[in-house]
Amino acid sequence: MPQRYHLACYVSEDIFEQFQAHAKSRHMTVTGLLRKLVTSELDGATLLPPAETERNLLFIARALDGLLEAHPDKTLRNRIVAAWNEEISEGFSHEL
Repeated sequence: MPQRYHLACYVSEDIFEQFQAHAKSRHMTVTGLLRKLVTSELDGATLLPPAETERNLLFIARALDGLLEAHPDKTLRNRIVAAWNEEISEGFSHEL
């Protein structure tokens, strides 16, 4: 069995309680979530569950669409959507 090393840090009681509640909400121990946080950070991954990531992306898309719709240049949204569609088409044709 490979040797394992101990990682520790000190936090305030408030931070510990919040982190512990967060771990429990994921059905994990504090140690398990801390390990996942460290390994995910090293792997460049996110701790957000896929559903939360999708909700965040949907919010961003809707918010941006709303801002474009409210922009004084009423042609801006359509030009951006057209440019996006063109880039998507070009990207797919390059992959085929």
